[in-house]
Amino acid sequence: MTDQLSESKPRTRLLQLLVGTFAITYYIFIALLALSALIFNQYIIEWVGLGINPITFNIFPIWLVMLVLFLLNAMIIVGFLNYFRQGKKLIILFFGMILIGIQIMIGGFEGWQKLLLEAILISLIIIIPTRQSSVKDIENAENSE
Repeated sequence: MTDQLSESKPRTRLLQLLVGTFAITYYIFIALLALSALIFNQYIIEWVGLGINPITFNIFPIWLVMLVLFLLNAMIIVGFLNYFRQGKKLIILFFGMILIGIQIMIGGFEGWQKLLLEAILISLIIIIPTRQSSVKDIENAENSE
């Protein structure tokens, strides 16, 4: 009985585990950076000296960008956790493409290394299969035809 249950569950491959672990760690650090920028934005503004002339400086657009970046990175982390549990790639692909698009719209292609790294992570998730097919699965597929 336990053999049938263990064979029916999707198995995590080594490459899937390595890419997913690196990606989760990467996106957690980026999300924490965006969250700390949201929390400590007043200190950052004072340190840089942008608050000297408050008439020309508005914090709301910067705060909104940091909030969007934090939420997108958090959704990608949720997507990776969902990917490991159920093998679904849709959340990662959807929010990953939105994140890359927003980063290109905000900053252009400066910092292209970060964009390239995120594109490689997302494309590896597309390429890596989520389930290892076993001999019993192949036999069951042939018998059902």
